[in-house]
Amino acid sequence: MKIRDVIGILKKNALYLSDFNCENQLDIDISSVAIHTRNTVKGSLFVCRKGYKFDSHSLITEAHNSGAVAFLVERGIDLDIEVPTIQVSDSRTAESLISSTLYGNPHEKTKMYGVTGTNGKTTVSTMIHYILSRFGEKGSLMGTVENIIVDRSSEAYNTTPSAVEINANIDETYRKNGSFVSMEVSSHALSLKRVESIRYDYAVLTNITQDHLDFHKSMDAYKLTKFHLVELLKKNGTAILNIDDKRIKEMIEDIPIDKKIVSYGVKNTRQMPDYAADNIECGVEGIEFDLYIHKKKTERVKCPLIGDFNVYNILAGIALLHREGYELKKILTYLKSFRGVPGRFELYSHVGNDIDLVVDFAHTPDALEKTLMNARKMTRNRVIVVFGAGGDSDREKRPIMGGIAGEYSDVVIVTSDNPKSEMPFDIIKQIEEGINSETPYLLVEDRKLAIETAINLTNKGDLVVLAGKGHERFQLFEHTFLPFSDRDIAFQMLRTMKHSAS
Repeated sequence: MKIRDVIGILKKNALYLSDFNCENQLDIDISSVAIHTRNTVKGSLFVCRKGYKFDSHSLITEAHNSGAVAFLVERGIDLDIEVPTIQVSDSRTAESLISSTLYGNPHEKTKMYGVTGTNGKTTVSTMIHYILSRFGEKGSLMGTVENIIVDRSSEAYNTTPSAVEINANIDETYRKNGSFVSMEVSSHALSLKRVESIRYDYAVLTNITQDHLDFHKSMDAYKLTKFHLVELLKKNGTAILNIDDKRIKEMIEDIPIDKKIVSYGVKNTRQMPDYAADNIECGVEGIEFDLYIHKKKTERVKCPLIGDFNVYNILAGIALLHREGYELKKILTYLKSFRGVPGRFELYSHVGNDIDLVVDFAHTPDALEKTLMNARKMTRNRVIVVFGAGGDSDREKRPIMGGIAGEYSDVVIVTSDNPKSEMPFDIIKQIEEGINSETPYLLVEDRKLAIETAINLTNKGDLVVLAGKGHERFQLFEHTFLPFSDRDIAFQMLRTMKHSAS
């Protein structure tokens, strides 16, 4: 790709504003796109952003020294160096489109499965990847816990990575003869144009409940952002929608007529979804339900996932795979061995002094409520919850989560989550505002001490829920992150108790 090609893409998509000094340099080769100086190499096109917290226009000289040969900018700049500089109206969209073109639009050669929603993204996208792998298909997974690019695995740091990384991963999938990519698509990724160049074969919307209102400002804005994934479907692409979710149901009429719609949900008498569950049984051994497809009863589904909220996640995965033409009986056979994702209602039964322990990623009001409701159903005695709320994010949800914890738990311990730049105890006090005064609760800023305290308070048969961090192995503060695992801390404490008892 040459600079003239970059300008052509920008003009075609109405992003081009002007070029300052490219007239005699249109044939310079562009070999890569970079948004960080650490990833800038000789031949890179460096994309500058005004940013929400940092303006990367200040890095032009550093990027140039690292090999960048041209720059996309969003504002006029004064430079001491002579480099090709192109001004655009939106550098994030430009990054997505140019990255896709540079890699030959790999999404057009690969089956693309996108999953968005407030909760359930990780479970559904991982389930799709797991079952397709059992069918012998080669493919990739991009999500919150890990990225698996055919035969290469790495820890994930963002639910949805940058546009450059997404397109590189899809291209790698194609080059390794992979046939599909199953990926989580966060609301931030949709809003920040990270997937703007991608077109999906299937768009799954799991649910839309309160989260990230610090960023999206309103539920309407958040809902529309999630819905944008449907607008990114390929021609004749399919939207797979949880019709039991009221906000998703409100948007169905707005789906373009050339897109197919497949619904899923729990069977009811008024409106039967295309894929429906009935006669649901949930317990510590997993989930069972009767599956209806287009109003006809088919098979009894069995899966070791725990929690009735996973009925919806299972239905979403079945709907996509069945619509893709995979044999239903085999899909359901492979489901029997799918044990889910680390940190998603991860249950350890009869540990320590005969208590139960759940590690869960629940960090939204809806997710916390579902987690605690399921904990209440399966506990043999009391429910003790340890949770907090992330810093630099939706503050409105904090007292709501406090109220939910107080309603569904016997003992509440409010602690730190990932406070980031905020003072941890300020977050804790905001959560406290929502707790019912009749519910016993403690405020323990140190999360390790909070977990130890919860386990120390247990009696035989109690269930301890450690909510908010799930699979994470670190705790984020303003200028650093510290190694931290809820699971490891809990089992260290349980071993100490066992040793003391003996």
